[in-house]
Amino acid sequence: MMHYAFICEDAPDTLEKRKSIRPAHLARLEQLNLENRLLAAGPLMNQDGDNPFIAGIHGSLIIAKFHSLEEA
Repeated sequence: MMHYAFICEDAPDTLEKRKSIRPAHLARLEQLNLENRLLAAGPLMNQDGDNPFIAGIHGSLIIAKFHSLEEA
């Protein structure tokens, strides 16, 4: 398997959509984790801080293992 990095930038004004798809997003990450394929994942923050709702999020980073680019 090869490592693939996804740098996902949010479109403007998509906070409500981000919130609505978060459960499915986290479920997919959990599936990759259970399969020992998730290497790293997290939000792309607008500024330093522990609270993403205060700091603001503008995207996500996911690094995971896949057999091919098509599978990824």
